[in-house]
Amino acid sequence: MNDEHASEASEPRWVDVSIAGVRRAAGDDAYRKAFIVILEEVTGTRALPIGVQSTDGTSLAMILQNVETRRPMTHQFAASLVEASGAHVSEVRITRCAEGTFYAAVVVDGPSGRREMDARPSDSLCLASIVRAPIRVDERVLAAQAADGFTDTPDYPTTETELANEVRHALAGRSG
Repeated sequence: MNDEHASEASEPRWVDVSIAGVRRAAGDDAYRKAFIVILEEVTGTRALPIGVQSTDGTSLAMILQNVETRRPMTHQFAASLVEASGAHVSEVRITRCAEGTFYAAVVVDGPSGRREMDARPSDSLCLASIVRAPIRVDERVLAAQAADGFTDTPDYPTTETELANEVRHALAGRSG
């Protein structure tokens, strides 16, 4: 077996990251705008921008900015289901990137043992943010995709604070 195949088969080395921000691209149509979530290495300078759908980017911004809603949102409901089952989310992992698509897994410890479920990164990051679970990225993904000291977001000027304020404003308009 050559070195290339040996490295593919080797166990992942997980790098701890945190959510550094949610950003929305500029443009007129709020529902067609691109969103990115920026993950930053906890003990380094690398960052990993991941594209997400508008609904997922908005949901994550709401979670990060503690936007209160009358009813639980989908990710809050999922967190409640995990807890009600007697389990807890141990960690979220960004496992790979293939053809520009990122893949993730949610690791849950429960009465039947440890389970790893395939999930979209956006759903995983929302869930991790709610339950305060660690977020980890496979070193190979981070090395291949990350930007050292990534701060270049001029095409994504709207921050999660601004996104959350837009939602708060919309919710206030509905209750009035």
